[in-house]
Amino acid sequence: MSDKDPILNSEEFNIDFQDFSNTVASIPNDAATIPTSQFSSFEPAFEPEPKADTKLTFETNNLLGNNLLEDEEEDPQPPVNTAFWSFQFYQQYFNVDDAMVLERLMYACIPSPNSNYIEKLKPIPDFYGPLWVCITLIFSTAISGNMADWFATFGKDTDWEYDFKKVSIAGTVIFSYVTVIPALLSGYLWWRKSSAEIKLADTLSLYGYCLTLFIPISLLLCINYEWIRWLLIFGLMATSGGVLTLTLWKVLDQEPKQLSLIITGVLAALHVALILLFKMYFFAPTATSTPITPVAPPS
Repeated sequence: MSDKDPILNSEEFNIDFQDFSNTVASIPNDAATIPTSQFSSFEPAFEPEPKADTKLTFETNNLLGNNLLEDEEEDPQPPVNTAFWSFQFYQQYFNVDDAMVLERLMYACIPSPNSNYIEKLKPIPDFYGPLWVCITLIFSTAISGNMADWFATFGKDTDWEYDFKKVSIAGTVIFSYVTVIPALLSGYLWWRKSSAEIKLADTLSLYGYCLTLFIPISLLLCINYEWIRWLLIFGLMATSGGVLTLTLWKVLDQEPKQLSLIITGVLAALHVALILLFKMYFFAPTATSTPITPVAPPS
């Protein structure tokens, strides 16, 4: 390759570098400019959606432990008006706290002619309190009834035996009372198309809470004195029966006077019959015991 090659000849091919770091680009004065007044009449074809403030969302989701990278929709809440055989339908009747249940238990023990116990069950009646009242009453009645029999045989030549049938009989009677009678009452009012503001849930909750005083009375009936037992029974009729009767009388006030009096009287008589059955069967004056037969010594 010769020395006169134009590509390799440094004399003919000279490159000069200039420094533009300190220079500032300037726009000539005679350059074409667009007046700003033309932009004022310009309207975009669409407006962009404003961006959501993701700062608060990020902090909230970070505290809750949610993943911001996944765009998941929240599950809808189950509707209240669902089918009666579904779990969501009965879930609303167990949504109570301890303070609400204690307040309803207290009002079930204090009859007042100026108060309506249905109003105490607002905004919605519950089944949690009545369920535990019935379960506790079943076991307290069976245990106290057997203890009363044991006290009656104490110090006598008799052999006391525990009666296990009292548990099943108490459960059958109590649950039948708090379910069948309210269902019949609500069904009768629905058949008559009554304007009384009482539903099946109200009557079930009312009858369940009205058995609250049965629990302490069942424990006191273990006292082996008949006159004390009858005083407790009459007091139970006045308190528990008074709450139930006064409430039903106020609820059925929109019905004809004669009809409301008959319905209230029948329901009060059934409540008194339950109390008398409660006394005569589980706390009878005669003890369920068998005498001890002496064994003859061998000859």
